[in-house]
Amino acid sequence: MPGVRWVALLLLAVTSTAVAGGIDTGAACRDWRQVPVPAAHAGAAPEACSAQALYYGADGTRGDPVAARHCAYRERGLGTETVSWDALFGGSGVLMMVYANGEGVPRDLALARRFACEYGGAPAELHGRLAHLQAIADAGTGRLDICDHITSGMMAGVCARRDAGFARVVRDRKWQTLQADWTPAQHVAWRSLRAAADAYFDHAGRDEVDLGGTARGAFAVQAREALESRLIEDVGAFERGGRPTQTAADLAALDRELNAVYRRTRADLQAGAAAHEYSLFGTVDADGVRETQRAWLRYREAWVSFAATRWPDAAADVWRAWLTHARTGALDAITGDP
Repeated sequence: MPGVRWVALLLLAVTSTAVAGGIDTGAACRDWRQVPVPAAHAGAAPEACSAQALYYGADGTRGDPVAARHCAYRERGLGTETVSWDALFGGSGVLMMVYANGEGVPRDLALARRFACEYGGAPAELHGRLAHLQAIADAGTGRLDICDHITSGMMAGVCARRDAGFARVVRDRKWQTLQADWTPAQHVAWRSLRAAADAYFDHAGRDEVDLGGTARGAFAVQAREALESRLIEDVGAFERGGRPTQTAADLAALDRELNAVYRRTRADLQAGAAAHEYSLFGTVDADGVRETQRAWLRYREAWVSFAATRWPDAAADVWRAWLTHARTGALDAITGDP
């Protein structure tokens, strides 16, 4: 996969002339790159291991630093061709953290600096990590994480995906608790809602977020995470007896407002694209909003069907009014209209 290899090489490249924060990072790394690597620390690791997964654990709290170290040495020896978007913390990056934090081995800041230089990244990121390691040395305590000093859009996306993975594990546990007493019919209705949510969330993160910059990966992940968090918060609130503040009688007016905001948003996007060589709203366009709106309509009706099985005390139009109000706010936010 040439694209993956290019990403990995970009992460690992640090030129000798790069200057960040007034420090020549190439010169700063020349000595650290000479620090010997202890062969005895490499250990043995299975072929399919992931140093990132072993270091952080499923939810970011219960990793295995010894197994992570062994795997990281293996990944380091394989070279950049094996690095994928989901393993950009592996190899030298994990070794940097293991030795900086003294996890599974005594703290060794010289080795941590060597691996920081070996891992590389944007010059400002490398400078930040080296400065952080110096601060740990001065204080005799402290921790370093690879996402502590992110300046590049690409690494912002990588770190956002990492954090989203942790959040997904935590959410899945909460979902299991919330759904423990649901009936088979409710689970069937939920699966339909979950499928509709996936489609809507995908469109919202792809079509209603500006993905034109280098941080587009982070923005897409953050948009999806916001919707996922809101979904589980809402279901949790309704399980505890809460209900929407909107009423069935509100639906007609809310629907009219939604349609007006939808038309205005699409018109603003079309006008912005026609009046400029580039869109004022980045990659967001009227067609994308239309497709997202269609996905949202299916999501709304799936919500209504599920709610009818789980919380039948509220009328279908109560749920529609609540969801319509929320969607209007999301559309308003696209072009910044009040």
